[in-house]
Amino acid sequence: MAQVEATVEYYKKLLEKTIIKSPISGKVIRKYLEEGEAVIPETPILAVADVEKIRINTEVDETDVGRIKIGDPAEVTSDAYPGTTFKGEIQEISDYVGPRKVKPNNPAKNLDMKVIQVKILLKEKTPFKLGMTVDVRIIPINTGERQ
Repeated sequence: MAQVEATVEYYKKLLEKTIIKSPISGKVIRKYLEEGEAVIPETPILAVADVEKIRINTEVDETDVGRIKIGDPAEVTSDAYPGTTFKGEIQEISDYVGPRKVKPNNPAKNLDMKVIQVKILLKEKTPFKLGMTVDVRIIPINTGERQ
C-alpha cells in the first residue's frame, strides 16, 4: 500500500509541473501556442496584462529629459475618443537613451534625435485597448530642485 501511495504522490507532482500559472492577475491578451503544442524553455506561451491599470509607453526627446520627473502630470488624448482628455502621471523614466521608434507628426522634428522611454500611469479606467496610438502631453511641475 505504501508503494502505491508513493506512486500516486509521484504522479501528482508530475501533474503539478504541467500547470502554468501567471505571476500576475490579468487578462490573456495574446496566445503564442495552442493547446497540445510543445513548450520550449524560455519561449513565451501567452501574454498576460493587467488591463485595470493602463500604462502608456511614450518617447521624450533627450533634450527635454531635464524638464520632467516622476510624478509629473500628463494628459492623454486619442483620435478614437475626440474631445476627451485622460489624466495620468509619469510613473517611470528609463535610464537608457535610444533611437526614436515613433515617427513624430511634425515634419520639422529631427528624426535622428535620440529619445528616452517614459511610462505614464493613467489615473482612471479608460476605454483604451492595448496597442492603441495616443498623444501624450507631459506638464512638468517646476518645484525648483530636480530629482
